[in-house]
Amino acid sequence: MEGNRRPSNGKRQQENPSRQRRPARAAGASQINYIQPYPAQRTRRAEPESVYRGNARPVQSIRRRRARRRREFLCKAVIVLFVVACLAMIYTITGRIYQMVHRNTEEKPLPVMSEQSFDDLEITKDGIAPPKIVQDFLEINEYSRPGDKLGTINNIFVHYTANPGTSAAQNRSYFANLAETHERSDSAHLIIGYEGELIQCIPFDEQAYAVMTRNEDSLSIECCYLSDDGSFTQETYDTLIHTLAWLIDKYDLTTADILRHYDCGGKLCPLYYAENESAWDQLRQDVEMYLAQSGK
Repeated sequence: MEGNRRPSNGKRQQENPSRQRRPARAAGASQINYIQPYPAQRTRRAEPESVYRGNARPVQSIRRRRARRRREFLCKAVIVLFVVACLAMIYTITGRIYQMVHRNTEEKPLPVMSEQSFDDLEITKDGIAPPKIVQDFLEINEYSRPGDKLGTINNIFVHYTANPGTSAAQNRSYFANLAETHERSDSAHLIIGYEGELIQCIPFDEQAYAVMTRNEDSLSIECCYLSDDGSFTQETYDTLIHTLAWLIDKYDLTTADILRHYDCGGKLCPLYYAENESAWDQLRQDVEMYLAQSGK
């Protein structure tokens, strides 16, 4: 009996330890699982998100704001460009309407008289022949040829164009264009070019817009020039002396009646002779000499 029990006891002894260990391991595993602080770990992991007090912005929100700002900037830029384009269009249309309103229905060329020789114009009582004059009268307009009659002539004013290098024809065109541009009122009876050519823009019995307070009783001569100091070329100077001598003899004046624009209002015109008094005195003396040589 004992022999039969021992094997069974031995088997039980072999089986019991394993059975005893398994519950122990299971019990140990359950104890370990029980004491693991899962809630504490979860709390610690979640703690940074719940405790952080900074000004955090989600990346997606920042991108949306940047995109919105870009759209707003583009909208503003488009609006500004549209307004500028509208203003430019209005300016262009207004200019064209102005031109259409003020443009004559038929473009009429300015009258140009044939070139006059010495014999065609009046020779003074003392035998002074007129200079070679090309009569190219302006059309009557309120900006360069008012058409008002000139009374007695008491003085002759000498001017300079204040635009070096321009010819007599170019300055005559400038006077003519004032009727279209309305830039200012300006003109002269005569223009002497830097090569000595002489153009008459206004008849001697009409007023010119030359000296504001003396247009009613004076004639005016514009002189072209090349030098920066305003001095005249020899050709301009010679024609001026001849013209002045002829005019003062024609209208019973003296060299004392020859004035600079500078002498009425203080404007530095003609520049060279306003800044050089001795040169102006010499000019008057040269007119006297021309008259003397002509027999006066």
